Amino acid sequence: RMAARIRETRVAVLLLGLVVAGCEPAGPVKVKHANIVMGTQAEITAYAPDRATARRAIRAAYDRLNDVNRLMSDYIADSEVGRLNALAPGESLVVAPETFHCLRQAARVSELSGGAFDITYRPLKDLWKQAAAKDRLPTDADLRETLERVGWRKLRLDPATRAVTPTVADMRIDVGGIAKGYGLDLAAQAMRQAGVTSGLIDVGGDVVVLGTQPDGEPWVIGVQDPLQPAGVYYCKLALRECAVATSGAQWRFFEVDGTRYSHIIDPRTGRPAAQAPSVTVIGPDGLTADAWATVFSLHSVEDGRNLLEQGTVSGLEVLWLIRENGSLVATQTPGFARYIAE
Repeated sequence: RMAARIRETRVAVLLLGLVVAGCEPAGPVKVKHANIVMGTQAEITAYAPDRATARRAIRAAYDRLNDVNRLMSDYIADSEVGRLNALAPGESLVVAPETFHCLRQAARVSELSGGAFDITYRPLKDLWKQAAAKDRLPTDADLRETLERVGWRKLRLDPATRAVTPTVADMRIDVGGIAKGYGLDLAAQAMRQAGVTSGLIDVGGDVVVLGTQPDGEPWVIGVQDPLQPAGVYYCKLALRECAVATSGAQWRFFEVDGTRYSHIIDPRTGRPAAQAPSVTVIGPDGLTADAWATVFSLHSVEDGRNLLEQGTVSGLEVLWLIRENGSLVATQTPGFARYIAE
Protein backbone atom coordinates (compact mmCIF):
# COMPACT_ATOMS: atom_id res chain seq x y z
CA ARG A 1 0.00 0.00 0.00
CA MET A 2 2.87 2.39 0.84
CA ALA A 3 4.38 1.79 -2.64
CA ALA A 4 0.99 2.38 -4.26
CA ARG A 5 0.62 5.71 -2.44
CA ILE A 6 4.13 6.78 -3.52
CA ARG A 7 3.29 5.95 -7.14
CA GLU A 8 0.00 7.90 -6.86
CA THR A 9 1.88 10.88 -5.39
CA ARG A 10 4.44 10.79 -8.23
CA VAL A 11 1.63 10.72 -10.79
CA ALA A 12 -0.02 13.71 -9.06
CA VAL A 13 3.25 15.66 -9.05
CA LEU A 14 3.79 14.85 -12.72
CA LEU A 15 0.28 16.05 -13.61
CA LEU A 16 0.78 19.20 -11.56
CA GLY A 17 4.02 19.84 -13.43
CA LEU A 18 2.19 19.56 -16.74
CA VAL A 19 -0.48 22.04 -15.57
CA VAL A 20 2.14 24.55 -14.38
CA ALA A 21 4.12 24.19 -17.61
CA GLY A 22 0.93 24.81 -19.56
CA CYS A 23 0.49 28.25 -17.97
CA GLU A 24 3.25 29.65 -20.19
CA PRO A 25 2.44 28.80 -23.82
CA ALA A 26 5.12 27.35 -26.06
CA GLY A 27 6.72 29.81 -28.44
CA PRO A 28 6.62 33.61 -28.18
CA VAL A 29 4.42 35.10 -25.46
CA LYS A 30 2.16 38.05 -26.35
CA VAL A 31 1.70 41.04 -24.04
CA LYS A 32 -0.40 44.08 -24.97
CA HIS A 33 -0.66 47.37 -23.08
CA ALA A 34 -2.50 50.67 -23.66
CA ASN A 35 -1.67 54.02 -22.12
CA ILE A 36 -1.81 57.76 -22.74
CA VAL A 37 1.47 59.16 -24.05
CA MET A 38 2.31 62.36 -25.98
CA GLY A 39 -1.23 63.49 -25.22
CA THR A 40 -2.86 60.68 -27.17
CA GLN A 41 -3.82 57.02 -26.92
CA ALA A 42 -0.95 54.57 -27.33
CA GLU A 43 -1.09 50.80 -27.64
CA ILE A 44 1.95 48.53 -27.69
CA THR A 45 1.97 44.83 -28.51
CA ALA A 46 5.08 42.72 -27.87
CA TYR A 47 5.99 39.11 -28.56
CA ALA A 48 8.95 37.79 -26.59
CA PRO A 49 10.33 34.45 -25.35
CA ASP A 50 8.62 35.01 -21.98
CA ARG A 51 6.14 37.35 -20.34
CA ALA A 52 8.74 39.15 -18.21
CA THR A 53 10.79 40.04 -21.29
CA ALA A 54 7.71 41.30 -23.14
CA ARG A 55 6.66 43.48 -20.21
CA ARG A 56 10.19 44.85 -19.81
CA ALA A 57 10.26 45.70 -23.51
CA ILE A 58 6.93 47.54 -23.33
CA ARG A 59 8.16 49.57 -20.34
CA ALA A 60 11.30 50.45 -22.29
CA ALA A 61 9.20 51.56 -25.27
CA TYR A 62 7.04 53.84 -23.11
CA ASP A 63 10.17 55.26 -21.50
CA ARG A 64 11.52 56.29 -24.91
CA LEU A 65 8.20 57.80 -25.97
CA ASN A 66 8.11 59.78 -22.74
CA ASP A 67 11.73 60.86 -23.30
CA VAL A 68 10.76 62.41 -26.64
CA ASN A 69 7.75 64.13 -25.07
CA ARG A 70 9.88 65.46 -22.20
CA LEU A 71 12.50 66.82 -24.59
CA MET A 72 10.36 68.10 -27.44
CA SER A 73 6.83 68.92 -26.30
CA ASP A 74 6.00 72.56 -26.98
CA TYR A 75 3.41 72.34 -24.20
CA ILE A 76 6.10 71.76 -21.54
CA ALA A 77 7.79 75.08 -20.72
CA ASP A 78 11.08 73.54 -19.56
CA SER A 79 11.34 71.00 -22.39
CA GLU A 80 14.19 71.70 -24.79
CA VAL A 81 11.73 72.89 -27.42
CA GLY A 82 10.02 75.05 -24.79
CA ARG A 83 13.38 76.60 -23.87
CA LEU A 84 14.27 77.12 -27.53
CA ASN A 85 11.00 79.00 -27.97
CA ALA A 86 12.00 81.39 -25.17
CA LEU A 87 15.36 82.35 -26.71
CA ALA A 88 16.12 85.80 -28.07
CA PRO A 89 17.63 86.12 -31.56
CA GLY A 90 21.27 85.00 -31.52
CA GLU A 91 20.96 83.08 -28.24
CA SER A 92 21.82 79.38 -28.43
CA LEU A 93 20.83 76.23 -26.60
CA VAL A 94 22.81 72.99 -26.72
CA VAL A 95 20.25 70.20 -26.96
CA ALA A 96 20.20 66.45 -26.44
CA PRO A 97 21.25 64.16 -29.32
CA GLU A 98 17.63 63.09 -29.82
CA THR A 99 16.38 66.65 -30.13
CA PHE A 100 19.17 67.66 -32.48
CA HIS A 101 18.60 64.61 -34.70
CA CYS A 102 14.90 65.42 -34.94
CA LEU A 103 15.56 69.08 -35.80
CA ARG A 104 18.18 68.17 -38.38
CA GLN A 105 15.91 65.63 -40.06
CA ALA A 106 13.11 68.21 -40.05
CA ALA A 107 15.41 70.64 -41.88
CA ARG A 108 16.20 67.96 -44.45
CA VAL A 109 12.49 67.33 -45.11
CA SER A 110 11.94 71.10 -45.35
CA GLU A 111 14.58 71.37 -48.05
CA LEU A 112 13.35 68.35 -50.03
CA SER A 113 9.71 69.45 -49.84
CA GLY A 114 10.35 73.00 -50.99
CA GLY A 115 9.44 74.40 -47.60
CA ALA A 116 6.06 72.66 -47.35
CA PHE A 117 7.32 71.08 -44.12
CA ASP A 118 8.57 73.65 -41.61
CA ILE A 119 8.78 73.22 -37.85
CA THR A 120 9.01 77.02 -37.39
CA TYR A 121 5.36 77.41 -38.42
CA ARG A 122 4.17 77.63 -34.78
CA PRO A 123 3.41 81.41 -34.93
CA LEU A 124 1.00 80.69 -37.79
CA LYS A 125 -0.69 77.95 -35.79
CA ASP A 126 -1.11 80.35 -32.87
CA LEU A 127 -2.46 83.07 -35.17
CA TRP A 128 -5.15 80.78 -36.57
CA LYS A 129 -6.12 79.50 -33.12
CA GLN A 130 -6.53 83.07 -31.87
CA ALA A 131 -8.54 84.03 -34.95
CA ALA A 132 -10.81 81.00 -34.52
CA ALA A 133 -11.40 81.95 -30.87
CA LYS A 134 -12.61 85.36 -32.11
CA ASP A 135 -14.55 83.72 -34.97
CA ARG A 136 -12.76 85.69 -37.65
CA LEU A 137 -10.12 85.01 -40.27
CA PRO A 138 -6.63 86.50 -39.90
CA THR A 139 -6.13 89.63 -41.96
CA ASP A 140 -3.55 89.80 -44.74
CA ALA A 141 -1.52 92.14 -42.52
CA ASP A 142 -1.63 89.56 -39.71
CA LEU A 143 -0.35 86.89 -42.07
CA ARG A 144 2.45 89.05 -43.48
CA GLU A 145 3.68 89.99 -40.00
CA THR A 146 3.54 86.40 -38.77
CA LEU A 147 5.32 84.99 -41.83
CA GLU A 148 8.29 87.23 -40.99
CA ARG A 149 8.91 84.96 -37.99
CA VAL A 150 8.58 81.71 -39.96
CA GLY A 151 11.18 79.93 -42.06
CA TRP A 152 13.28 76.84 -41.40
CA ARG A 153 16.45 78.54 -42.66
CA LYS A 154 16.06 81.10 -39.86
CA LEU A 155 16.83 78.38 -37.28
CA ARG A 156 20.57 77.72 -37.21
CA LEU A 157 21.81 74.20 -36.35
CA ASP A 158 25.45 73.48 -35.46
CA PRO A 159 26.23 69.75 -35.82
CA ALA A 160 29.62 70.13 -34.09
CA THR A 161 28.14 71.35 -30.81
CA ARG A 162 24.39 70.49 -31.16
CA ALA A 163 23.69 74.19 -30.58
CA VAL A 164 20.39 75.55 -31.90
CA THR A 165 20.04 79.29 -32.53
CA PRO A 166 17.00 81.32 -33.67
CA THR A 167 18.01 84.26 -35.87
CA VAL A 168 14.81 86.34 -35.73
CA ALA A 169 12.67 87.57 -32.85
CA ASP A 170 9.72 85.56 -31.55
CA MET A 171 10.48 82.38 -33.48
CA ARG A 172 8.54 79.37 -32.27
CA ILE A 173 9.01 75.75 -33.29
CA ASP A 174 6.59 72.86 -33.19
CA VAL A 175 7.89 69.37 -33.98
CA GLY A 176 4.46 67.74 -33.81
CA GLY A 177 4.72 66.70 -37.46
CA ILE A 178 7.85 64.62 -36.96
CA ALA A 179 8.58 63.93 -33.28
CA LYS A 180 5.86 61.33 -32.79
CA GLY A 181 7.23 59.26 -35.65
CA TYR A 182 10.74 59.60 -34.25
CA GLY A 183 9.46 58.51 -30.84
CA LEU A 184 8.01 55.39 -32.45
CA ASP A 185 11.42 54.58 -33.94
CA LEU A 186 13.16 54.97 -30.58
CA ALA A 187 10.49 52.85 -28.89
CA ALA A 188 10.91 50.11 -31.51
CA GLN A 189 14.69 50.18 -31.03
CA ALA A 190 14.24 49.85 -27.25
CA MET A 191 11.90 46.88 -27.69
CA ARG A 192 14.39 45.07 -29.92
CA GLN A 193 17.19 45.68 -27.44
CA ALA A 194 14.98 44.29 -24.66
CA GLY A 195 14.51 40.99 -26.53
CA VAL A 196 11.23 41.37 -28.42
CA THR A 197 10.96 39.14 -31.49
CA SER A 198 8.04 41.01 -33.08
CA GLY A 199 5.67 43.78 -32.10
CA LEU A 200 3.50 46.75 -32.97
CA ILE A 201 3.56 50.30 -31.60
CA ASP A 202 0.53 52.51 -32.28
CA VAL A 203 0.55 56.09 -31.04
CA GLY A 204 -2.48 58.09 -32.11
CA GLY A 205 -2.83 56.11 -35.32
CA ASP A 206 0.81 56.35 -36.38
CA VAL A 207 2.25 52.83 -36.36
CA VAL A 208 5.60 51.07 -36.46
CA VAL A 209 5.66 47.28 -36.83
CA LEU A 210 8.59 45.09 -35.87
CA GLY A 211 8.98 42.10 -38.15
CA THR A 212 5.93 39.92 -38.72
CA GLN A 213 3.59 38.18 -36.33
CA PRO A 214 5.11 34.97 -34.88
CA ASP A 215 3.32 32.79 -37.46
CA GLY A 216 4.89 34.80 -40.27
CA GLU A 217 1.69 36.65 -41.10
CA PRO A 218 1.78 40.44 -41.50
CA TRP A 219 0.35 42.88 -39.01
CA VAL A 220 -3.01 44.26 -40.17
CA ILE A 221 -4.16 47.82 -39.44
CA GLY A 222 -7.05 49.90 -40.79
CA VAL A 223 -7.01 53.16 -42.74
CA GLN A 224 -9.86 55.36 -41.57
CA ASP A 225 -12.41 56.47 -44.15
CA PRO A 226 -12.33 60.29 -43.70
CA LEU A 227 -15.99 60.66 -44.66
CA GLN A 228 -17.22 58.08 -42.15
CA PRO A 229 -17.37 57.83 -38.33
CA ALA A 230 -14.29 56.69 -36.44
CA GLY A 231 -13.63 52.98 -36.87
CA VAL A 232 -15.02 52.74 -40.40
CA TYR A 233 -12.10 51.81 -42.63
CA TYR A 234 -11.47 52.61 -46.27
CA CYS A 235 -9.07 49.63 -46.42
CA LYS A 236 -6.80 47.50 -44.27
CA LEU A 237 -3.05 47.26 -44.66
CA ALA A 238 -0.85 44.18 -44.27
CA LEU A 239 2.51 45.38 -42.90
CA ARG A 240 5.91 43.86 -42.22
CA GLU A 241 8.88 45.74 -40.71
CA CYS A 242 7.80 49.26 -41.69
CA ALA A 243 5.87 52.31 -40.53
CA VAL A 244 2.61 54.00 -41.52
CA ALA A 245 1.30 57.48 -40.74
CA THR A 246 -1.91 59.28 -41.69
CA SER A 247 -2.33 63.03 -41.81
CA GLY A 248 -5.49 64.97 -42.55
CA ALA A 249 -8.13 67.44 -41.50
CA GLN A 250 -10.98 65.11 -40.66
CA TRP A 251 -10.54 65.09 -36.87
CA ARG A 252 -8.62 68.29 -36.08
CA PHE A 253 -9.58 71.66 -37.49
CA PHE A 254 -10.28 75.33 -36.80
CA GLU A 255 -13.78 76.65 -37.32
CA VAL A 256 -14.47 80.26 -38.31
CA ASP A 257 -17.97 81.53 -39.13
CA GLY A 258 -19.20 77.95 -39.55
CA THR A 259 -16.44 76.94 -41.99
CA ARG A 260 -13.88 74.30 -41.08
CA TYR A 261 -10.20 74.91 -41.81
CA SER A 262 -7.48 72.27 -41.58
CA HIS A 263 -5.20 72.32 -38.53
CA ILE A 264 -2.36 71.75 -41.01
CA ILE A 265 -1.00 75.19 -41.92
CA ASP A 266 1.00 75.74 -45.11
CA PRO A 267 4.13 77.61 -43.94
CA ARG A 268 4.69 78.95 -47.46
CA THR A 269 1.39 80.86 -47.54
CA GLY A 270 0.35 81.04 -43.91
CA ARG A 271 -3.02 79.53 -44.75
CA PRO A 272 -4.57 76.13 -43.87
CA ALA A 273 -4.15 73.21 -46.24
CA ALA A 274 -7.14 72.88 -48.50
CA GLN A 275 -6.61 69.84 -50.66
CA ALA A 276 -6.56 66.47 -48.85
CA PRO A 277 -8.76 65.24 -46.01
CA SER A 278 -6.52 62.19 -45.60
CA VAL A 279 -3.04 61.12 -46.71
CA THR A 280 -1.56 57.78 -45.62
CA VAL A 281 2.16 57.15 -46.06
CA ILE A 282 3.94 53.80 -45.70
CA GLY A 283 7.66 54.24 -45.14
CA PRO A 284 10.77 52.55 -43.77
CA ASP A 285 10.56 54.26 -40.38
CA GLY A 286 8.21 56.34 -38.26
CA LEU A 287 10.01 59.67 -38.62
CA THR A 288 9.95 59.52 -42.41
CA ALA A 289 6.32 58.40 -42.65
CA ASP A 290 5.16 61.02 -40.13
CA ALA A 291 6.91 63.99 -41.76
CA TRP A 292 6.00 63.10 -45.35
CA ALA A 293 2.35 62.49 -44.46
CA THR A 294 2.28 66.18 -43.49
CA VAL A 295 4.09 67.19 -46.69
CA PHE A 296 1.64 65.34 -48.93
CA SER A 297 -1.29 66.89 -47.07
CA LEU A 298 -0.01 70.31 -48.15
CA HIS A 299 0.87 69.48 -51.74
CA SER A 300 -1.72 68.74 -54.37
CA VAL A 301 -1.91 65.08 -55.38
CA GLU A 302 -0.22 65.96 -58.68
CA ASP A 303 2.64 67.80 -56.97
CA GLY A 304 3.05 65.01 -54.44
CA ARG A 305 3.28 62.39 -57.16
CA ASN A 306 5.79 64.54 -59.03
CA LEU A 307 8.01 64.69 -55.94
CA LEU A 308 7.99 60.91 -55.77
CA GLU A 309 8.52 60.38 -59.49
CA GLN A 310 11.44 62.81 -59.52
CA GLY A 311 13.13 60.77 -56.80
CA THR A 312 13.02 63.63 -54.28
CA VAL A 313 12.21 61.03 -51.65
CA SER A 314 12.31 57.26 -52.08
CA GLY A 315 10.95 54.22 -50.29
CA LEU A 316 7.45 55.64 -49.75
CA GLU A 317 4.01 54.49 -50.85
CA VAL A 318 1.14 56.95 -50.55
CA LEU A 319 -2.66 56.85 -50.52
CA TRP A 320 -4.61 60.10 -51.02
CA LEU A 321 -8.30 60.14 -50.09
CA ILE A 322 -9.85 63.31 -51.48
CA ARG A 323 -13.33 64.70 -50.94
CA GLU A 324 -14.87 65.75 -54.26
CA ASN A 325 -18.53 66.78 -54.48
CA GLY A 326 -19.35 64.85 -51.32
CA SER A 327 -17.73 61.65 -52.57
CA LEU A 328 -14.40 60.02 -51.78
CA VAL A 329 -11.84 59.81 -54.58
CA ALA A 330 -8.78 57.61 -53.97
CA THR A 331 -5.39 58.01 -55.63
CA GLN A 332 -2.39 55.89 -54.77
CA THR A 333 1.19 55.26 -55.83
CA PRO A 334 1.72 52.12 -57.93
CA GLY A 335 3.24 50.11 -55.08
CA PHE A 336 0.60 50.91 -52.49
CA ALA A 337 -1.71 48.12 -53.68
CA ARG A 338 0.70 45.41 -52.52
CA TYR A 339 0.12 46.49 -48.92
CA ILE A 340 -3.67 46.26 -49.05
CA ALA A 341 -4.89 43.23 -47.07
CA GLU A 342 -7.17 40.81 -48.87
